[in-house]
Amino acid sequence: MDGAMWKVIVLLVLLLPSPCDGLFRSLYRSAQASMPLKGDTGQPIFLTPYIKAGQITKGKELSLVSPLPGLSMKSYAGYITVNESYNSNLFFWFFPAQIQPEDAPVVLWLQGGPGGSSMFGLFVEHGPYVITSNLTIRTRDFPWTTTLSMLYIDNPVGTGFSFTEDDHGYAVNEDDVARDLYSALVQFFQLFPEYKDNDFYATGE
Repeated sequence: MDGAMWKVIVLLVLLLPSPCDGLFRSLYRSAQASMPLKGDTGQPIFLTPYIKAGQITKGKELSLVSPLPGLSMKSYAGYITVNESYNSNLFFWFFPAQIQPEDAPVVLWLQGGPGGSSMFGLFVEHGPYVITSNLTIRTRDFPWTTTLSMLYIDNPVGTGFSFTEDDHGYAVNEDDVARDLYSALVQFFQLFPEYKDNDFYATGE
């Protein structure tokens, strides 16, 4: 059998569906989409105007996440504008460490891809919450947030809840990604200055 025939066979094997999805198996489990909840979900919180105006206390109060039913974990979430020309915004969810947050390292979690939402890491891998198969939420037994202050960011713009209002706001290279993420981090530590001297680690997958 010549080389060309082998190439055709290999190509067909890769393209044919298989019970385990072959080489193209997704890292993410499949799930059925649920119907959206009815009622007012509130307005998104854009924090950059408060940061620029020096209204840090107000911005922090607005970003405080209301406790989920039956759960009492302090956290903060909202949007940080990283490009005002295109209204490009990165979404973050921050969980101060449960034990000695004033001294705990701050860990930035980026899901990777690029283009994977960091909410996957939060809810599926190591965050304080777990979404069960019947779409209820419970606390994780051993979350990283016990001893680490975890900062989850949907990065780059266009990932997860992060968005832009102009196609020019999307990153086209790593320099764009780095610029936007750096802007978000600078603003984050302006909003939470009590953590700026803590050890800082960036990680992900």
